[in-house]
Amino acid sequence: MFLPTEVIDKMRVVIADANQVVRTWVRSQLSQAGVKHVTMAGTSADLLRQCSSVTPDVVLCDYNFGEKHDGLRVLEELRLKNILPLSSVFMIVTGERVRKRVVSAAEFAPDEYLLKPFTSGQLGERLVKSVEKKLSLKFIYEQMAARNLVAVIAECDKVLEKAPRYSMDALRIRAEALIALGRLDEAAEIYKAVMAKNTVPWARIGYALVLRERGDIEEAARQAAEINEEFPDFMGVYDFLGELHERNGELAQARTYYERADSIAPDNLRRLRSIGEICLETGDAENAANVMRRVIERTEGTTLANAEDHLTLIKSLIALPDAATELNQRVASMRSMLGNEQEASVLTDVIEARLRSQRGDESGAREAINRALQAHASLSRQSVVTTSELAEACFASGNDEAATGLLEKLEADGAEAPNRLKRQQARSARERAQAATAQLAAEVAAGPDLDHVAAELLRLGEVLKMLDPRWNDAFAEDARSILIEVFTLAPRERRVIDAHIQYNRVAQKHGHDRHKPTARAV
Repeated sequence: MFLPTEVIDKMRVVIADANQVVRTWVRSQLSQAGVKHVTMAGTSADLLRQCSSVTPDVVLCDYNFGEKHDGLRVLEELRLKNILPLSSVFMIVTGERVRKRVVSAAEFAPDEYLLKPFTSGQLGERLVKSVEKKLSLKFIYEQMAARNLVAVIAECDKVLEKAPRYSMDALRIRAEALIALGRLDEAAEIYKAVMAKNTVPWARIGYALVLRERGDIEEAARQAAEINEEFPDFMGVYDFLGELHERNGELAQARTYYERADSIAPDNLRRLRSIGEICLETGDAENAANVMRRVIERTEGTTLANAEDHLTLIKSLIALPDAATELNQRVASMRSMLGNEQEASVLTDVIEARLRSQRGDESGAREAINRALQAHASLSRQSVVTTSELAEACFASGNDEAATGLLEKLEADGAEAPNRLKRQQARSARERAQAATAQLAAEVAAGPDLDHVAAELLRLGEVLKMLDPRWNDAFAEDARSILIEVFTLAPRERRVIDAHIQYNRVAQKHGHDRHKPTARAV
């Protein structure tokens, strides 16, 4: 190995492989190279424990542990839970030559992958290459972990000056930091410069991201589609296009891109969750349930497991016939995962509301929602998941006022509502507007209700009698509301025109603005 002696002396390596013979052989190769601090893990649980206890510099991880949670799943868990920093090398060692598996391993960003059988020379070459790169980018990774984007850019500049062989890595990270800071023009210049010399897909998708952030959605989608045609194994473009269409509410197109990616590189949790939620939202409960079962199976027994996945599956099962047994099992699993009995009670009532609504018992659904709202208000800590699920159920039951209040609470707490909930809020607003428009059209078609108009004008006369001698803002607001109502119903009635004249005389007498004839908003 061609690394400085002081680096090799301090290097901590974990060998993770189910086969003890392989572990021992790899350890002997590392010892011959001068690596002194080597530990071994025979299971994924052991590897997670060791990485959580002492951060290793290098993990040599077999793809297949011969158990449920393979090396790729451990890598995902280590990265998503921030157990293993980016400054540590993670190398997938595998005999798996199936294309989908190799692409999957590459997608979860190991620093290298090495196919069995391999020689000690091949192992040493890959290890040196990876460690050298990590050392050169070490300070960039430290600032990324600290979320100091300005410092990230400064460290990238140092790498560009002192270690040009890693310039592509530094430019990519620099551009991403600039986008996060909103400095889109500077990021665009980096991507353009890289694209002028290379055809690397990350620069092209990065430029498409800049276009999206500028609001040029159509051009961003066009360029991303071109990248997809040229680089069909580049997973980032599928997710970019899926997210782009999902943001636009184009759920069928979003699902198509997510599913294409899943067919190439299966079991990406974020992507599977997106597919499951889209299937559920678009009424495909059967496929939603199948996808969410995959998610739960993949995360079971890991720190990536969460109650929200069970909730999505539960909502899917509610819409399926003959799923009562599994539904009860999933509800029990969800409750045990939550740990908080009060929060579990809220979500159980939300589930009951969905069940009753599915059976046509809308009255029972509303009762369950009201219980959930009362219990939610008394929670000492209102989680995003519980608040979002309750808001979604409120929208579904027609209680838009409560749903909107819950969304406002999320925003006040600095949390962001899930995209599906934002879409549901928009749909609810459109449906209310359509209903109001239809009602107004029906009123116009039926002709004005002159008895109602007459009653309202009598009420207006009483209000004006109180307002004339002494102005009162509350009375004035009431008068204007009556004027809007009667003008909406009978804009051409002489009595309605006269009522506006009477109000305006009183308003001008007291130095206030005239009221312009206005119809009720729909």
